[in-house]
Amino acid sequence: MATGKVTGAFVGTGQSERFAPDSRPGAPRRFNLSLWGTFSGTVQVERSFDRGASWLACSRDGAGTPAAYSAPVSLVMEEPEAGVLYRLNCTALSSGTVNYRLSQ
Repeated sequence: MATGKVTGAFVGTGQSERFAPDSRPGAPRRFNLSLWGTFSGTVQVERSFDRGASWLACSRDGAGTPAAYSAPVSLVMEEPEAGVLYRLNCTALSSGTVNYRLSQ
């Protein structure tokens, strides 16, 4: 599990290293998520409330649209609860490389 940042690249399906946003009192709860490269595939954002025993797909909005991306993206996310872990899950990749970064 990493704090600070997790970087890497997907060349096939699989999961990134776990990322833990800083949960100290007064710490920023916002963090960055970036995906880039030339690829044909899908990367889903997931989080765990039980130290990684189980993972849930994050939603983009109140309607429950999955936070799954099939093109480069850079955005800021926010986690209000302490102790939550995040990871990226490359659920499909038919060509190219997906570079990623989760950072705070």
